[in-house]
Amino acid sequence: MRKLFLVILAFPLLCSCAEPRVVDEVDMSQAIGYDIRKDKIIEGMFIIPIFQQDKMGMYQILTGTSTTTSDVQAIVSKKADKPVMLGQTRIVLFSEKIVHEIGMTELTDYLYREPQLGNRVFLAIVEGKVKDFVNTKPPNTNVNIGVYLSDLINQQIETGNGPDTNLHLFLGNSLEPGGDSFLPLFKLINKEVAVSGVALFHENKMVSKVRTDDMFIFKTLVQNHRRGIYKFKLKDKKSSDIVVESIRSGSSFDVSSSERNPSITIKLKIKGQIKESMRSDNLTNRKMIKKIEKEMEDDITKQANRLIKDFQKKSLDPIGLNEKYHAKNKKMTYEQWRKIYPMMDIKIETKVDILQTGVSE
Repeated sequence: MRKLFLVILAFPLLCSCAEPRVVDEVDMSQAIGYDIRKDKIIEGMFIIPIFQQDKMGMYQILTGTSTTTSDVQAIVSKKADKPVMLGQTRIVLFSEKIVHEIGMTELTDYLYREPQLGNRVFLAIVEGKVKDFVNTKPPNTNVNIGVYLSDLINQQIETGNGPDTNLHLFLGNSLEPGGDSFLPLFKLINKEVAVSGVALFHENKMVSKVRTDDMFIFKTLVQNHRRGIYKFKLKDKKSSDIVVESIRSGSSFDVSSSERNPSITIKLKIKGQIKESMRSDNLTNRKMIKKIEKEMEDDITKQANRLIKDFQKKSLDPIGLNEKYHAKNKKMTYEQWRKIYPMMDIKIETKVDILQTGVSE
């Protein structure tokens, strides 16, 4: 009982060690963006919401420049009437140029060490200047660009063709031997914010991109998922577009244990429904369904093979084939993997099941 009494007495003393932060006394950033100028100076932008009664979506953009990303926050705080804090940050944007010139290891080291940032904050790459991007007003909404983009990424992950991503996942993949990872890619199209694909990283550098037309296949290669959209043309006289919505999709891997002839077979399995068809045929006809399944299988296999060959050519492994191969071949080192991967026999097998026909026209 005496020990319990001492613990109770000590508890308020321990709590008092933490520095209190009153929300009204700080500026809470909801998004951060980084550009790099021609003189190699980093320009940082912090999107701060302004809370006013009966007014929604108001915000200010505070900017600062320095030679390091960590110093930009301190410089911005000196310009503001309140300290700039990162506890509400949802997304951090990097221009493609700053990633090429500095590298993601240096850019994310500050974020990884920053205790105010949660591991689930999103990272994203912008084609063009981040400054132009954050000054764009999102369409049909009164939220700021930071909230809009984080909601957009969430929507792409949950119901679209975007693979799972956040700071924790990116750093986890980057720290693996070889360090291959990916992040969402954005650009301005007709002055509007748009998803333009996935940025691919090898170790410290961005080395390639997956464009929007390939995002469904890429997502299916890297994870199991329940939602997503795939569009292709049926090969007939009408050459009509078919849109299939995924109900459940994913991949499995058969890995050989042969050291002389290393190979991996990737089996893609898509179960879905026809969401839209630009033709008048009755899609409840089983013969037509079989034709759609077969042509979709051929189309996905062809595109997946193209992606894999491109990854091998660039020594990129965003799918994590190294880890899957090593699980079957424990003695293999990463150096051995680097030698065999570009020439490895990697086969794609695709199985499509149309469970429901959905809309016929």
